[in-house]
Amino acid sequence: MDAIIDYREHLNPLFRKRVRKSTRYIIVHTSECDLKTTLKIVSKGKQDDFKWVSRGGHTHYVIARDGQTYRILDEKFRAHHAGRSMWNGERNINRVSVGIELVGYHNGDITASQYKSVGLLIEILKNTYRLDDRAVLTHSQVAYIESAKLVPIDKRGRKHCARNFDRKRAGIKPTWPFDPDVRAGRLQPDPQLSSIFYGTRTQTGAKYPSYVIQRDKTAWQIAGDKYNSPDTIYKLPDGLLISGNRINKKIGWDRIPAGTEVFIE
Repeated sequence: MDAIIDYREHLNPLFRKRVRKSTRYIIVHTSECDLKTTLKIVSKGKQDDFKWVSRGGHTHYVIARDGQTYRILDEKFRAHHAGRSMWNGERNINRVSVGIELVGYHNGDITASQYKSVGLLIEILKNTYRLDDRAVLTHSQVAYIESAKLVPIDKRGRKHCARNFDRKRAGIKPTWPFDPDVRAGRLQPDPQLSSIFYGTRTQTGAKYPSYVIQRDKTAWQIAGDKYNSPDTIYKLPDGLLISGNRINKKIGWDRIPAGTEVFIE
């Protein structure tokens, strides 16, 4: 890892700095945009319809595709990087974590240079805060969707950020063997993320696996915002296959029969 570039002078002066009282986790993100845009967003804030809706401070570090590391915010302050989040019963992970943004996309690649730099940075942070490898998590592991009309139970799947993060290439041991909030019943699992991180599509011991539609388990609860994607395939009990973007026209969302299997790309 080259010398860290100090980018703190670019931080939005309106960002409110609050000291973090403890550090229990290191959260890895993918920025979902290029380096220039990433640095602008995490430092200055986010825009919606050309209006600033946040005031920056969205991570502590950014690691470019070539491995160059940028310091965005002093580690002692809270960064607004995890949003609605929970891990092992701890809500608002911003209060107890350091955030690292890897420039790139969750469905793309993370470069060898990025793995080298993030591995070294993680080792430094672990030593500084006396953490073990299980303290290193991805944003997709800790983010969740709050209950609403279509989602009666809080569930994972709000973010797929850094789901492509290979812990072995970063020099750290495997993640938790299960999602503690799903196991405790605080959250419903996201089947795709459960499969990626924990090698299983369900952790609840339910009669049906979580990727089968039931009377109390809707397409939205299973597939999240991918419920109507053309890449999400529904297999009806009679064997008929229908893509998510055709369900409404073919049978209607309120008429999907229980026992329909959901296959998420």
